[in-house]
Amino acid sequence: MHKPSGSATLPTAGRGTRHGREVLAGVSLLVGLIHFTVCPEHFREATLFGLFFLVVAVLQLTWAGLILSRPSRALLRTGAVGNAAVLAVWLASRTAGLPVGPGSRRPEAIGLADLLASLLEVTVVIGALSLSSEVTGGQSWTHRLRRWLPAGSPLPDEVWAQRHRWILVLLTAHVPALFLFAVVRHESLLYAATAAALVAAFPGLAVVVHQHRRLTTITAAMGLLTCSAVLVRLSGGMIEMHFHYFVMVGVITLYQDWWPFLIAIGYVVLQHGLAGAIDPTSVYNHPEAIRHPWQWAAVHGLFILGMSSTGIASWRLNESFLEGVLERQEKLTEAQQVGRLGSWERNLVTSEATWSDEFYRLMDMVPGARTPSFADFLNRVHPADREDVDSGITRTREQGVPYVADFRILLQDGSQRWLHCRAQCTLMVDGRPVVVSGTAQEITERKDAEAELRETLSLLSATLDATADGILVVDAEGKITSFNHKFVEIWRLPDDILASRNDDDALAFVLGQVTDPEGFLGKVRELYAQPEADSQDVIEFRDGRTCERYSTPQRVGGVAVGRVWSFRDVTERKRLEGELAHQAFHDPLTNLANQALFRDRVDHALVRAGRKGDRLAVLFLDLDDFKTVNDSLGHTAGDQLLIAVSDRIRDCLRVTDTAARLGGDEFAVLVEDAGDEAEVVAVAERLITAMQVPFEPGGREMFVSASIGIAFDRSGATSDHLLRNADLAMYTAKRQGKARFAVYQAAMHTAAVDRLEIEADLRRGLARHELVVEYQPIVSLASSAVVGVEALVRWQHPERGLLPPSAFIPLAEETGLVREVGRQVLLEATSQTRRWQLAFPHSALRSVSVNVSTRQLHHDDLMEHVGQALAQSGLPADSLVLEITETAMMNDTEATIRKLRALKSVGIRLAVDDFGTGYSSLSYLQRFPVDILKIDQAFVAAITSSLTDSSLARAIVSLAHTLNLEAVAEGVENETQVDALSRLGCQLAQGFYFARPLSAHAMTGLLAGSRLGQPLVYR
Repeated sequence: MHKPSGSATLPTAGRGTRHGREVLAGVSLLVGLIHFTVCPEHFREATLFGLFFLVVAVLQLTWAGLILSRPSRALLRTGAVGNAAVLAVWLASRTAGLPVGPGSRRPEAIGLADLLASLLEVTVVIGALSLSSEVTGGQSWTHRLRRWLPAGSPLPDEVWAQRHRWILVLLTAHVPALFLFAVVRHESLLYAATAAALVAAFPGLAVVVHQHRRLTTITAAMGLLTCSAVLVRLSGGMIEMHFHYFVMVGVITLYQDWWPFLIAIGYVVLQHGLAGAIDPTSVYNHPEAIRHPWQWAAVHGLFILGMSSTGIASWRLNESFLEGVLERQEKLTEAQQVGRLGSWERNLVTSEATWSDEFYRLMDMVPGARTPSFADFLNRVHPADREDVDSGITRTREQGVPYVADFRILLQDGSQRWLHCRAQCTLMVDGRPVVVSGTAQEITERKDAEAELRETLSLLSATLDATADGILVVDAEGKITSFNHKFVEIWRLPDDILASRNDDDALAFVLGQVTDPEGFLGKVRELYAQPEADSQDVIEFRDGRTCERYSTPQRVGGVAVGRVWSFRDVTERKRLEGELAHQAFHDPLTNLANQALFRDRVDHALVRAGRKGDRLAVLFLDLDDFKTVNDSLGHTAGDQLLIAVSDRIRDCLRVTDTAARLGGDEFAVLVEDAGDEAEVVAVAERLITAMQVPFEPGGREMFVSASIGIAFDRSGATSDHLLRNADLAMYTAKRQGKARFAVYQAAMHTAAVDRLEIEADLRRGLARHELVVEYQPIVSLASSAVVGVEALVRWQHPERGLLPPSAFIPLAEETGLVREVGRQVLLEATSQTRRWQLAFPHSALRSVSVNVSTRQLHHDDLMEHVGQALAQSGLPADSLVLEITETAMMNDTEATIRKLRALKSVGIRLAVDDFGTGYSSLSYLQRFPVDILKIDQAFVAAITSSLTDSSLARAIVSLAHTLNLEAVAEGVENETQVDALSRLGCQLAQGFYFARPLSAHAMTGLLAGSRLGQPLVYR
C-alpha cells in the first residue's frame, strides 16, 4: 500500500534529496549555535528573552537531528513555519519593538549576529519548502514561486509608450517641486538649482535614448529614485520622507520589467548604504541608523521589496489579462481565417479605419500593405452594386440603421467574389454614431449554389430569417447597452422605451405579451440576483408565439459586468415538431395509426388487461384482390379507395378502439375491454358489412371485400404474437372464400409452420431435382391419334410421397420458386418430347404443352428459360406450346401483349388455358398473339347428348374458328362428350376418357403401341 501523503519520507526521493537534507541540517545546526551564543546577553536583558532564545536554539538543534534520522514532509514544513515565525519576531523587535521586556515598545539595534542568523533562517525556510515539494513528486517550491511571480514579458509598444510618457511627465514635474522644496528648506539658490538640474537631466536623457526601450526605461527609473534621494537629503534624513522611495518603486513596477525594478531595489540599498557611510545625516535622522548605515540600508531594501508586493501582484494580473487578450485576438484571427470572415471598424470623428487581416484578404489585398480607407473598399465593390453599398453604409453611418447586404467584389484577376456584409453603429455619442463596425464573409459558393437551387435557397433564407435571434445586452445597473433589430421585432418595443435604455421600462411593457408574466418576471429577477448563472427556458406569448430564451453573463476580464439575453422564435419549429410527432406514429395517407403506434398501444393494452383482468382482441383486415384495382385503375384510384376504407373502419369502431394501417391494403384493429368473443365478432361483422356498400373512388363505382382474422389475447401474449395470429386467421379466411372472418386457432399456426417446412423442402427438392413430369395425351378427334402432350409437374417428396401440383404450386407462386419449377419442367418436357420425336418419327406427336404461371409470364427471365430449353433439347420452336391462363393475360395487358409477341417471335405457339373462366373481352383476345383456345373442363362437363346443353362450348369453338385458332377441349370423360365435341367442330381434346397423366416411361409405351389412325382409349 502507498503511504499517506503526510507521511512521505525523504529517503524515497533520491540522492539529490539526501544531499539537500544534509546541507539543510548543517544550516539549521549553525542557526542553533548562534542562538546559543546570544542567550547570555538576552538573559541579562530579561529572563523571558533568554528562555525564548534558549528554546529556539534547542528546537533548531533537535530539528536538525530529526531531518537527518527520520525525515518527513510534515517535519520539513513544521521547520519552515517555525523559522518563518522567528524571522517575524526578529523583524518586529527591530522595527516596532516587543511588547515585553525592559525595552518594551522600543525598536532594537541590528547586530551582525542578528543579520547572519536571519539570512540563515531565510535559507532554512526556502530550503525546507523546496525539499518538501520534491518529496511530493511535484514541482519544487522555487518553481511554483517563479510561476506566481510576473514573467517580466515586455508590454505592447502602445501600452509601454503611454505609460512611459506619463512617468516622464511625473519625473519632469519633480524638477520645479524639488527646486521650491530646496528654497523652503533654506538652501541656497545655487544648491536648489543644482538639485533641480540633476533631476532634470534624467528625463532629458530618457528622451535622447527613447529608441532604446530598456535603456530609456532604466533612465526614467533612476531619475525617479534620484528624486527620492534628493528629497531625503533636503529633509535632513527624515524617516517619513523615505516613503517617497516606496511610491517611486511602485511607479516603476508599471513598466512590468524586472530590470528597472531590481535596479531600483539595488539603488535604494546602495544609496542608503554608501550615503549613510559617507554622510549619515543626509540619509538618516536616527542614531542607530547613523551608527549602522548598511544594516539600515538592507532593512530599507527589504521594506521596499515588501511594499512593492502589491505592485508585483498587479503586474502579474496585468500580464495574465494581456495574455488572455492576445490569445483571444489570435483565436479571433484564426477563426476569421477559417470562416472566411473579416471585420472592420471606422471612427467617424477621426475617419481612421481598421481592417482585420482576413478583411484585407477578402478585398484581395495584402494585410497591412496600405492604410485602409472607405474609398479603397468602395473601389473594390462591383460597379453594379457600388451605389447600393455606398447608400446602405451611409445610412448606417448617419442614421444608425443596421446594414445587411450581399454584394460582389472585383478581384485583380478579373473574377468576382460574393460577400455577405453586416454593419452597424457600435458607439453612439449624444445620439450620433461615432464608430461604425461590420463584418464581411465570403459567400461565393453559396451564391453559385443559388443559381441552381434558387427555390430551395429561398426557403432556406426564409427559415434563417424566421429563426434569427433577438439580442439584448443589459449592464449591472439595469441599463440596456445594446440590442438588435430582431429583438425589437419579437417584443414590438416602441421607440421611446428603446431610447430610454431602461430595462425596467422594457420589462413592464413586455409583461402584457406573455402568458405567464409572474414566472417571466421571476426568472429575470432570479438571474439578476445571480450574475454568474446561465439560463435557458421557453416563453409562451398570448398571441400564440413561442420563443426560446437564453441568458448568459457578460464578462470583461473574467468579471460579470452585465447580462446578455437572446430570444429565438421557435413557433414554427414547435408546430413542425408536433406534426412530425404525429407523422411518426400515423399513416400519412389515411391518418390512421401506423404499425409502430399500433404495436405500442397493443403492448400497453396487454399490460392493462393483465392488471384488470379485461379481454382484448386484434383484428387483421386485408382487402380482397386490391392489386387488381391498382393494376386496372391506377394507384391514384387505389389510394382513394384506401382512404375511403379507413373512413368506414373508423365508423365501425368505438372511441376506445384503435385502427391502424400496417402497409399496402392491410389494416389492423385493437378492441379493448371486450366483454366476450361475441362482441369482437360483432365488430368483424360490422366491418365486413360496411365493405359491401360500393365505393366510388374518382367517381367510379367499385365493390371491394375484406378478409378478417381475429386473435384474442392469451397468457404471455405480445403485440407480435397477436398480429401474427390474426394474420394467420386472415389467410385462413381468404382460403375459405374471402369476404369473411376467421378466429385464430392453434392449428393455424401448425399449418403455417408446415407451410414453412414445405417451402424449405421445396427449395431443397429443386436443388435435388425431385420434381417429376407426367404427360397427358392431346388427341385429334378426327383421327384419334396422339398429336401432343401436356406436361404436368409432380413432386416426389422423400417423406410425403408423390405430391400433386395443388400441394406446392400455390406456395411456389407466392414465394417466387415457381420460376425455377417452370424452368426445370420446361427443360425436362422439351428434352423428353424431342426424344419421342426422334424415337417415333412416324407418329403424329408434334407438340408439348407447358403451363406458364402469372409470375413466370411477367418476369424477364422467361425468354431466357425458353431459349435455353429449346437450345439444349433441340426441339423445334413450333413444337413447344406455352399455356397461359386467361386471368394471367389480363394482368397488365399492355406488358403481357409485348411479352407474348416476343415469345411468338421465337416461333413457339401460345395457348389460352381455362378459356371462358376469366373476364377478357373479344377485343383483347384479338390483340393477343395466341394460337390455341383450351375449353375449360367446366364447360365440357356440361355437354350432354343434346346440343342445346353445349351452348358455351359451341360458342368457344365457333370463336376459335372465327379467329383461326385451334380449339382443345379439356376434361373429356365420356364418349358422349367426344361425339358432341366432334359435331361442334372441335379439333383436339384431352381427358381421362383418353388417358390419365402418364409417366415418361408409360407414355413411351403408349406411343410405341399406337398406330396412326387407331382410336386411343387408355384409361
